[in-house]
Amino acid sequence: MASEQTPAPIDQKRLRSQRLREVNFQGDALRLGMNWTEDDLRKPQVLVESAYGMGHPGTFHFRGLVEEVSNGVFEAGGKPAEFVVSDICDGVVQATDGMSYSLISRDIMAAMIEIHALGHPHDAMVLISGNDKSVPAHLLAIARCDLPAVHVPGGTQLNAPDYVTSNQMWEMGAAVRRGELAEDELELAQRGACPTCGACQFMGSAATGQVLSEALGLALPGSALVPQPLTKLLRYARAAGKQILRLIAEDLTPRRILTREAFENAIVIHAAIGGSTNALLHLPEIAREAGVEVTIDDFDRIHRQVPVLANVKTTGRYPVEYFWYAGGVPAVMLELRDMLHLGCVTVTGKTLGENLDEIEHNKFFMRERLGYLKNFKIRRDEIIRPRDDPFGTGGGIAILRGNIAPDGAMVKTFSVPKDMHVHIGPARVFEDEPEAIDALVERKITPGDVMVIRYEGPHANGMPEMYFAAAILSSDPVLNHTTAIVTDGRYSGAMSGPCIGHVAPEAFEGGPIALVEENDLIELNVPERRLALVGVEGRPRREDEVTEILAGRRARWSRRPPRHTRGILSLYEHIASDASHGASLLGNGASATVHSPATGA
Repeated sequence: MASEQTPAPIDQKRLRSQRLREVNFQGDALRLGMNWTEDDLRKPQVLVESAYGMGHPGTFHFRGLVEEVSNGVFEAGGKPAEFVVSDICDGVVQATDGMSYSLISRDIMAAMIEIHALGHPHDAMVLISGNDKSVPAHLLAIARCDLPAVHVPGGTQLNAPDYVTSNQMWEMGAAVRRGELAEDELELAQRGACPTCGACQFMGSAATGQVLSEALGLALPGSALVPQPLTKLLRYARAAGKQILRLIAEDLTPRRILTREAFENAIVIHAAIGGSTNALLHLPEIAREAGVEVTIDDFDRIHRQVPVLANVKTTGRYPVEYFWYAGGVPAVMLELRDMLHLGCVTVTGKTLGENLDEIEHNKFFMRERLGYLKNFKIRRDEIIRPRDDPFGTGGGIAILRGNIAPDGAMVKTFSVPKDMHVHIGPARVFEDEPEAIDALVERKITPGDVMVIRYEGPHANGMPEMYFAAAILSSDPVLNHTTAIVTDGRYSGAMSGPCIGHVAPEAFEGGPIALVEENDLIELNVPERRLALVGVEGRPRREDEVTEILAGRRARWSRRPPRHTRGILSLYEHIASDASHGASLLGNGASATVHSPATGA
């Protein structure tokens, strides 16, 4: 946590809140109507925004964190103002029409936080979130608003009985539908899978987002993925509330933290933890808001150099609760210190290198965490592997290109069986996810097939996660090392197996994936970073022949009518950028510039 020290005096004339009081006399009266005192009006005003709500266990416990952040703000001499924009749960809406709302919710949440932060006269903000879309939304808002800010990660659930995790319910449910598993076995797993509040126990999008927040320097060291029942999580929240007053005094704003080097650090850590593929949609967008260019090719370049050290679910063995006990993000950073930009400034007001030096020489930081592992009789190097004996090599993500994905596609390489890193198979074409799920559940997929699921991209259907199909595939003992999925949609962070997503351009925009036909031959080649159509009617063809065939198909192709013609999905599907550029509501490189807080405008 940030060390206890007296903050520098705050220049009242520099505060947005005080400047705006000079031109708006109604605001004081309205605040006094909420039981603010006259002294409160003169204090630095701090937005305390959380994703609290009843959408899922990852936010349900936030009332206590909000209270502790506010206590910290009060203790340090500020006035907290509590606001809420909640999120939806990807797990709850998975495989339903609600999943189309998931990705856009990131941008809507970020916009509402921007409205709260800059629409009201706030001087800084502390944002509390822990899940799939709320964390990237908060980091987007932090970068966009550029007010002094600290992010408080919301923690993780405790391990469930028999290491069951909620994402396993999909394969179990499919087994029940096929008559291969008794319903009471599924019910027993459902009852125990989420024993506490917090993010899910695997390194999915929620856990990855918390890790990236800390890796970027926006969260206090060691605060990502604290097991939710521990009072340590409350103490981090209070420390964040106190620290924000120091950032106000020092005028340390996010864009001084969110440098090109900070994003490279985050990608290094993303590789080392085997993080969620959804980070390819979020991190470049957060960077763009900070005025930094990060592309999917940066992930490919950096991941090639970084070993996977975290042996955590879903591709590994242990829940992320144990990852925190093993030292969490700081332990991974210490293992990879020479690969990091140690001069990056963080919300502690110190550099990353200074933070790591303090942790390394702290008598209690590692001993406290490792003490929990002793309870479980697990060695630390089983969970965070040493660099010379990694859990996986070559990072976790590869960017593929070819005549199916000229603008890129991604695959989580270390979760793909080695014998599938080079694969050619016949295409089985599905126009949406439900059609593909039915084929998998009814065992209509032949080993060696390449399932093509299209018209699920940002413009076609909001780019939903397709975890159900991936989960059934990965749980099948034959298909999981013989059969691939290729889609212009995306996957859950819990995904594993030979699943290629984010194909761009997408089918709705006439991308080549729209031109694939049944029994075309599709090549997946991870070492050469290639995804290509290499034959038709089950027979290989020369590259020039394939080009000519695709040109003929394109001449016959016509755009489908939009799936949504009203509401927020209609807007999103009309203007969103493609998957290789963050699938952002701002769309196609539109400017993310807002009025500078310093102007008071």
